[in-house]
Amino acid sequence: MPDYIEKKFTASTVQLNYAEGPENGPPMVLIHGITGRWGEWDSVLDQFAANWHVYAIDLRGHGDSGRVTGGYRYGDYHTEIVEFLQKVVSEPAFLVGHSLGGIATATVCNSDPELVTAGVMEDPPLYIREWFNESNFAPCFKATLELCKKNLNLRDTALELRKTDADSSDEMIVFRALSLINVDSEAIEFAIDGRSDEGLSADEVLSGINTPMLLIQANPDLGGALRDVEATRAVDLLEQGRHVKWDDVGHGMHNGAPERFGQLVNAFFKQAIRKRG
Repeated sequence: MPDYIEKKFTASTVQLNYAEGPENGPPMVLIHGITGRWGEWDSVLDQFAANWHVYAIDLRGHGDSGRVTGGYRYGDYHTEIVEFLQKVVSEPAFLVGHSLGGIATATVCNSDPELVTAGVMEDPPLYIREWFNESNFAPCFKATLELCKKNLNLRDTALELRKTDADSSDEMIVFRALSLINVDSEAIEFAIDGRSDEGLSADEVLSGINTPMLLIQANPDLGGALRDVEATRAVDLLEQGRHVKWDDVGHGMHNGAPERFGQLVNAFFKQAIRKRG
């Protein structure tokens, strides 16, 4: 894998941690989901680095980025991303966001379209509030919050994760543990109690996007965050929307099928470049 150098960007709100790859093409910015960090993209970084100048950021309250008390509504996260695009990337970029990162991608495309050439939303929980308590996300988030609030060290957090996960590799368990000890538990609380949705209408955000946007939907029966009717609703609202569903993959699509994911995203973005002329 090419070397990725971690750097800091001081935004008006927090200091943003990010990793930057070699300059092999147009800028691509990767945005992780809740409780994640930039390293969650490891499975696809090689594919993207061959043709793009890749940046992968830690969202506010995650990884080595700063925390913002009370600032974890879905509409809050785009603030630093916009400044990052303006001051670090400095040219229209291609955005790829997973889950929460997908919503952040949508809000940036809506608010500052001149900064984005095209975007990808990977299984974003656009309408999860309507069925959150019946979803698999509710117990998972609650267990994660309980673990985070124990304030354990890396080793003990990994041991706790292993108790409920016998299948993941030791490397993956340690990675997840490191992510959890660096996440602001308030971000998880916002997602659980619904404060994350305050002030944001997914329909209004999507209908205001005029940049090309690819919506990649996971199978909701395997833990996906979008039901079929919601995916249809979302892509119908997008002016230049395309929808792809994978029936054999759950919420973590880029890790579940990394080669396929990289091929799809690369093809979509290259098509956007051709259409743009």
